[in-house]
Amino acid sequence: MHAYHPLNLCQPDRHKSCGACCGLYNWNNHSRSALEDILCLQTDLFFERFRDDDLDSYRRQRNGMIENTKLFETIYNCEFLGFVNPERTRVGCMLHPEVTGRTDLRNHCFYGAKVCSEHFCPSYACLTTAEQKAVISSLDDWYLYGLVITDIDLVKEFFRHVENTIGDSIREDALGACRVREALTGFFSLKESWKFKSPENRLGKYYFSRAEYNIARIDYTRRWGLPVSRFDKILVSLESAFDTRFDVIEAEEIIAGFINRFIEAYDRS
Repeated sequence: MHAYHPLNLCQPDRHKSCGACCGLYNWNNHSRSALEDILCLQTDLFFERFRDDDLDSYRRQRNGMIENTKLFETIYNCEFLGFVNPERTRVGCMLHPEVTGRTDLRNHCFYGAKVCSEHFCPSYACLTTAEQKAVISSLDDWYLYGLVITDIDLVKEFFRHVENTIGDSIREDALGACRVREALTGFFSLKESWKFKSPENRLGKYYFSRAEYNIARIDYTRRWGLPVSRFDKILVSLESAFDTRFDVIEAEEIIAGFINRFIEAYDRS
């Protein structure tokens, strides 16, 4: 990896990887099952056509078979994103030489080899090494890993509350403890299982309208006479929508519970 980026967030290990920059989550239906269907389709079709070196035929057939629609028009959904290991636990570029065993074919894709090889997403710069290691160590799942490692607000806010409570920075050596990893996994899994998830089609804190996107807001004061939640950035990242003030209070209690669980496990490590 680059000297300034010692951890490979794209392909951190053999268990999972992230394809967010390739448009993995840029579908109106970006549920786990919907994305798995797209990835399997692209993987199976690519390797069938690749044997004949027929990438144009692959593109045409793939485009005719995708039924999902794009979430944000100006983000490109790369047709060469697929599963890159036999177990289908890692997503990545199917044109990469480590996948094809040939010379680099990434100039056949929309971004080209130079952009693909030199791009570092904001998580490389915005997350501390400890925060990066926390996500890598606690998630072994391509779907959740990609959602979490790119959600800077979710990760940083969680550890801001933790560090403010313990009065110290997180020690990297403690992140490998089993109970610590379990506590983190539980919290990060809220990205997929959050009970207060908005019915609107959002991706984290963003909601989309054709070529425009906006950041969602929760109006605590006007709607329920409450102060802005201390967990506001986390609640927005979890795509929250509340009907009553009691929903807000319950959501805060859930988040606080995960933070306390992590601190308890961390103190024992």
